[in-house]
Amino acid sequence: MLRSLALTIIWICFTVLAETRPSFEDDFQEFGRHTNQSLLWAPYRSNCYFGIRPRFVNENPLMMGLMWFDASEPQGLNQLRHFVDIGDKLEKYSYERYDPRLGGKEVIIDRENNLNLTIHFAKSRNGENWGARISGEPLDPTKTKVPSLVMYFSQNGPAGNLGRDSTTRQDKNGIYLEGSAPELGAYDIRITDNSGEYYSGGPASEVNGDSTKPSHISFTVPDDQVWKARDIFQTMLTESIQQIVASGKKINPMSLPSALMLRNTNNFPPGSFHFVQKTFDFKEPFEFDIIFNKKGSKQRISSRNEFSTLISWTMSELEVRFNNKFSIKDLNLKQFAEETLANLMGGIGYFYGTQMVDRTTEFDEEQFEKIELKAAKEEGPLQLFSSVPSRAFFPRGFYWDEGFHLLQMMEYDFDLALEILQSWFALIEDDSGWVARELILGSEARSKVPEEFQVQNPNIANPPTLLLCFSEMLARALEYQESINKEPEDHSFTASNTDELLKRPELLTLFAKKVYPKLLKHYEWWTNSQRGFIEEYLEVLHNDVHPEEAFRWVGRTFTHCLPSGLDDYPRAQPPDVAELHLDALAWAGVMTRSMKQISKVLDMPEEFERFSQTEKKIIDNLDYIHWSEEDHCYYDVTIDDDKDELRQFVRHEGYVSLMPFALKLVPKKSDKLKWFLNSMGDNEKLFSDYGILSLSRKDEVFETGEVYWRGPVWINMNYLLLDSLVFYFQQGGDEQDLETVQKAQKLYSDLRTNLIANMYRVWGEDGYVYENYNHDTGKGTGVQHFTGWSSLIVNILGILPERL
Repeated sequence: MLRSLALTIIWICFTVLAETRPSFEDDFQEFGRHTNQSLLWAPYRSNCYFGIRPRFVNENPLMMGLMWFDASEPQGLNQLRHFVDIGDKLEKYSYERYDPRLGGKEVIIDRENNLNLTIHFAKSRNGENWGARISGEPLDPTKTKVPSLVMYFSQNGPAGNLGRDSTTRQDKNGIYLEGSAPELGAYDIRITDNSGEYYSGGPASEVNGDSTKPSHISFTVPDDQVWKARDIFQTMLTESIQQIVASGKKINPMSLPSALMLRNTNNFPPGSFHFVQKTFDFKEPFEFDIIFNKKGSKQRISSRNEFSTLISWTMSELEVRFNNKFSIKDLNLKQFAEETLANLMGGIGYFYGTQMVDRTTEFDEEQFEKIELKAAKEEGPLQLFSSVPSRAFFPRGFYWDEGFHLLQMMEYDFDLALEILQSWFALIEDDSGWVARELILGSEARSKVPEEFQVQNPNIANPPTLLLCFSEMLARALEYQESINKEPEDHSFTASNTDELLKRPELLTLFAKKVYPKLLKHYEWWTNSQRGFIEEYLEVLHNDVHPEEAFRWVGRTFTHCLPSGLDDYPRAQPPDVAELHLDALAWAGVMTRSMKQISKVLDMPEEFERFSQTEKKIIDNLDYIHWSEEDHCYYDVTIDDDKDELRQFVRHEGYVSLMPFALKLVPKKSDKLKWFLNSMGDNEKLFSDYGILSLSRKDEVFETGEVYWRGPVWINMNYLLLDSLVFYFQQGGDEQDLETVQKAQKLYSDLRTNLIANMYRVWGEDGYVYENYNHDTGKGTGVQHFTGWSSLIVNILGILPERL
């Protein structure tokens, strides 16, 4: 959970560490080498049901993917699964346990293809080698479905080679490929069967195909087209079928699976792109292994038994690590939490490619029509290591989502959270300080995004959750150091140690020093680009305002304010160039507070004082500009020249009005805290059996339009509200009267209970967590399998206290 930062303690800790260990550069570099090795391989193609690629290997990466379909009927090819797609209507496609450092288990229930597919992924202890065990069985043995599984491997890049010429071998035991690439070195891949029978019905000779053995062909595919493996496979099979039909042969229905085996009908020469296809008879379950080994490795996965042992160790280790981090007594809730966390981690991807940026279009400050960015140019390439909100619907990096993802992830793997954070920080432009609010890198990522949303613009910002997360990490590390009051004795880096930076704050501080110039640029870009127009308010507010500390979201339209992250949450109507947004000011406060904390840790007293003064001005302006004493509520404001009171409050009670509380910008002694409790706890406004609503039931636009942020319950905001209740009222809330404290305690207990009960119920019924939850029924709504910030339910279950 988020904690306040004891600046004096932090500075004392930092000084002691600096004196006792004057240089940590070597340790920092060693930590980086260890991290890179442990995180080299994983299913980082998170848009695929199962797709592997290495991290930080950009010129010559090895790409792998898995597809499957039912070969018993011609239309089965139309149900070829590859990219995660809600339209496939799978009952389940979830990791039950998973960690990118270790591996895990993914279960896929495909009712239409009658297939129960289980995929175990595991890595050698040193992270060099990996294996995938693919197991399948029919959901209904009485159905005559014929599962055909297709793997593809591509050694991309001009200097890479996979299986050309004599480096490919196939025998009764399996298929063997040898490859090499400058970044990866030499390696081999084995694809071997453990159990199951290949389909043997019908005379294969009639269709020039043979399903009784695997089909393997290789050819050349351009690197930027490898992601189109599904289209390539379907096209090649269609051409093959057309040749059979043109020859005048009739296909025996029993021979159809053989006809749907891939053949090199075009006589392509061997290349570094490979298809391997296996078609099974469902008389019994099937299982096969894909094993990658780096040549010369001391930890090769040499046999089926060795891999079985590695899988068992991996699954046990995942259980131990979860238990060490989260305390959940109820076994059913624990299973729910394990799977939810696993799917957040399973959404971690590595992206490399160009992005589309329009730096030419200038925004007319008085124009609120739909924004069209038509002057896009391709920039990059860039790289990003990040989790995604949803593998099916949003398989790309989202700036404001990622901060919430990391608040969850850092509780499980502190070091991994920083690794992702610094990947985002590296994208901050040195000259401008801008980073795109959506990172859509390369044609594979863009294929999942409507064209109108592909282009980014440097005028548009997002809530700066990444800085919120980083300041929390600094606080956590130095508070830990103070609690043990001595340096850790063991400085070795091991795969099982995932909180090295928590125990070694000097390493985290060194990183902060390196990244500070970028963060400062980013802060300046954000505050300058989103600064609001205050002149017209001065007539009303006189001297009771700080003109530089007022903000609005650039890029808002009549119907949406996408930059705020709260897309259709109601704003001023009609829009006005002079409107000021409460949540923009609150996020500026969070950003300023974070920079203040970092500058203190880095012994930058002038910067610390500057940010301290700015933070105070922002907190003042929350009251001066946005507080309605009449309503006891914070609101957006706008200008109305036709009314006696020039400043008009935009009266919508919901997540925006709660933002100063949610982000802990209200002083602990403030008498305004009781009004927040009244608002959140009001059953006729925001409180429900399923969580705090995004907009009050009494609001005139409640449940109108898209009903996106106009009613439904969102877990990221509910987590912030719960965490703030802990911040203000844990251990009795000394600054508040007894009645207020008791009200806070009840609200916390009821809200936490309701969130857990509803999300667990929906997961039990549907098998998924959702983007948001219906305010009347609690039913999951929005995107299915939204294991981005909705995974914060794991923190609510296993980290936040049961009661205040």
